[in-house]
Amino acid sequence: MFESLAYRCHRNSGSVSIRITRHRHRYPLTEETTMLKTNLSFAVLISMLAVLPAASLAADDATPTIAEQMNALEAMCEASSTARSARHVETPLYERLGGYDRILELTTEIVRLHGVNDSIKRTLDHVDPANLAKLVADFVAAGTGGEVKYEGRDLPSSHAHLKLTDADFLSAGGDVVTAMQSMKYGQAEIDEIVCILVSLKDQVVFE
Repeated sequence: MFESLAYRCHRNSGSVSIRITRHRHRYPLTEETTMLKTNLSFAVLISMLAVLPAASLAADDATPTIAEQMNALEAMCEASSTARSARHVETPLYERLGGYDRILELTTEIVRLHGVNDSIKRTLDHVDPANLAKLVADFVAAGTGGEVKYEGRDLPSSHAHLKLTDADFLSAGGDVVTAMQSMKYGQAEIDEIVCILVSLKDQVVFE
């Protein structure tokens, strides 16, 4: 999955540098290296990526492509998989998210943010926000250790008609992070939700 990128991560005073190198044999472009500097946090990274290319990086760095941004997230999630699994064994993510009512509050806020996000608000046309928030809450609760049964459609059939792109995915992820931060979730929980989203990306993005 990650063979197309050279990925290196360095700690330095609480920060991490992610070096993404584009290889000539996979990309018919001049070889270039992009350095993203952020703290050791998927949440901060996905928030940062969600606003690119509008945001600027260092003056001498090129803005990474959407594909490079996605690869960076996938690599970070791959690197943290053991630690995330250990946390879930110790205390299920469902409990750390605060149980069903708290999760429903979260998904309601995420749906609200999607509705005012110019990049993806079209996906909510003709959709009942409250019903969508409940279905998503059921899905999250069932998948994170709660005794909840999800009875909605599977992800591919419920998303195929939306024609989502990786850019849409990053934008939606930014809304998720914003909602979780506003509700004062811990960094570990935000990171774990981001990585769950990344693991499901191929079931919702087909463009």
